[in-house]
This record gives sequence, C-alpha cells and structure tokens, in this order.
Amino acid sequence: MKVYSVSHIVNVNSIIDNRRIVIKDNIIDRIDKISAEKKGDTYYYAVPGFIDMHTHGGAGIDIMDGSGKAFSRIAEYNLKNGTTSFLGSTITAPIKEIESVLKTGRKYLQINKEKSLKGKESSLLGFHLEGPWISRKNLGAQNRSYVIEADHDSLSLIKNYSDIIKMVTFSYHNKKAGELLQVLLKEKIIPACGHDETLDTDIVEGFKEGLNHITHIYSNTSSFQRRNGFKHLGTLEMALMTPGVSIEVIADNRHITGYFWNFIIHNKSFDDIIIVSDSIKAAGLPEDKNKLYHLGELDIIIDKGVAWLPDKSVFAGSVTNMHKMFRILIKKWHVDIRDAVKITSFNQAEKLHISDKTGSIEQGKIADLILMDRTLNIKKIIKSGIEVAL
Repeated sequence: MKVYSVSHIVNVNSIIDNRRIVIKDNIIDRIDKISAEKKGDTYYYAVPGFIDMHTHGGAGIDIMDGSGKAFSRIAEYNLKNGTTSFLGSTITAPIKEIESVLKTGRKYLQINKEKSLKGKESSLLGFHLEGPWISRKNLGAQNRSYVIEADHDSLSLIKNYSDIIKMVTFSYHNKKAGELLQVLLKEKIIPACGHDETLDTDIVEGFKEGLNHITHIYSNTSSFQRRNGFKHLGTLEMALMTPGVSIEVIADNRHITGYFWNFIIHNKSFDDIIIVSDSIKAAGLPEDKNKLYHLGELDIIIDKGVAWLPDKSVFAGSVTNMHKMFRILIKKWHVDIRDAVKITSFNQAEKLHISDKTGSIEQGKIADLILMDRTLNIKKIIKSGIEVAL
C-alpha cells in the first residue's frame, strides 16, 4: 500500500483539497480527507496521467520501426513525460508494411500490459492508422506514392486487426470513403477525417452516418474553397460548428497558436476537444536544424520547436510531449486546470470507452496519476500504482 498527500486533486469537474490518496494493488483504494494542519509533506497537484491518442514516436524511435523493442522504447519515453496511456500512430505506407507493424503490435500488447502493471511502460492501448486513405491535396508530411482509396486489401486489414486498431484517419472525399466508414463503425473503430479535401455537403452526410472525429484540426484539414465556381466550407468549419464531433488539437503553440486556440474555444465546447501530441521520433532529442531526421521515407528537420520538411513548406508532426502541452494550455492560453485535465485525459478516456478505468483520480480506478508542484513541474509519476523512475 502506498499513500500520497496532496493539496489539490484535480479532476474534470472538481478540485478537492487536502486529500490522501491510498493506492493498493495498482488501484486507487480510497481518497481520505486530511486536515490542513496535519497534512505534513504534500504535493501541490495530483492530476490524471495523460492519454495521447495520436503519437508516432519519440526518443529517436518511430512506431513504423515495427519491432517490440521500438514499441517498448516509445512506451518508456511516453511514461517518463507523464503520458500513462497512448495509441501508436502509423503513417501512410504500403498496406503490407502497416500490416507488419500491426502483426508485431498484437504480439507485443501482452508484454506491454505486464510491463505497464510494473510501472515500467506507458500502456499501449492499440493503434491509430493515419492513412493511407487520405487526400493528395492535403497530404502534409506523408508520402503521396502510397496514398490509395479503400480497396479489398484495405478493408481486410482493418477487419483482421480490428481488435487492436482503435482509430483510422481517412479523407471522406474518396469514392470508397462511405464503405470504409461503415466498416469502421461496424468494427467499433473511431472514424477520423483528416488530411482531406472534403466539401461541406459531403462531411455533413458523414457526420450523420457516424463520422465523429477530426484529426489535428488546422493541420491539413479541408477548409473554405471553390468547386466549379461555387463556394463551399470544408471539414474544418463544419466540425467547429457541429456539437458532438470531437477535434484533435496539437497544443504546441506552433501548429496551433493562441489566436487559433481562442477561435476554437469560441466555437467548440471543451467536451469536444482532445489534445494530442502528434509527436514524431525526434521528440525528446536535441534540436538541430542542420540535422536530418526521417518520417517514413521523408527527410525532416527540427527548428524553432517544430518539425518541418527541409524547405519549411509543411510541418511534419510535433516534437512536444503532452506535459509540455498541458503547461502551454494553462500558462500561455489561460485554460482552467480542470478543463486542461478534461482535454488531456478525461475526454480521451471517454472517446476510447475506458473512462470506467482511467482518465480521472477516483476510488476503484487504475492509479495512473501525476504529482506536480504549484508551477506544474512533474515531481512524481505513478503508473498502475508504481512510482516511475524519472
């Protein structure tokens, strides 16, 4: 049994003061009230561990490396930065290559489960496929050679690995997008529109059919355009004005600046916002604009706190972890800490249907939490009730 005294436990709708968190067998056994004069040594904040639904890697490793060792290194990197659960994101690549990653991933999940229970790795919850069923127009830092429409092999891949695929990003403008959407819904996989060129009339139909998530909004999301001379809104505008459609936000103050953030929350409820890192393998490594890294087969550079293609025409994912984004939300964008918790852990747990186990600090839930000082620096990370070596 382990006991932690905290001044403030922060959950999605509450801050409760002067509590003692009692952990037993990986679970929060109880939360006791303690008097202010008897609380002794305490941590200032306890917040739920972060849940990242969109990360490609970190510490020099990419999910597409496709080995158990690679998955383990990424899980370790995430955990030491406060991300206690995550989805591993693939990129646009040949179907056979994606299948190889998933095949290894399926075997690795049991190993990860055992390591996460010992506080050694962040929990790998499954995989997010970012393409290859996307738009060449809003390609971003993806390889156009591998962009396809959903075909027999694509749908077979999704069906065969539906137990570990939790989310799929695709462009709803494709001719086969409707068929792909129905397969995702049937397999209970989150359908996410992104890297797309979808018109307002089409995406509205998608929303009605069950498409309910937008991949990293303002990053290769279709927007205002003319088609055959007539004006249309895109996925971006339609998502912002449609309650119940969740949007990913890369809160690194680069992909989304404070002005963008203010516009988002002017139009969107915190219920529908999910912070993601979209971190790549260069996350956690020293910044050097003269050094080439790789995203799939593409060269990228890191400069001014963000990844770019070498000509700086396009961002290529972030190098910022969830904890840094949590601090940006509160320190730079003045988000209430309860809302920051909501959009970095609780909403993710709800979206992934695991909020009965994680996403908040409550009796009976997995003891995944972060202890911070009053300036939001991490003092301790608790994974499955075990203190993580930082």
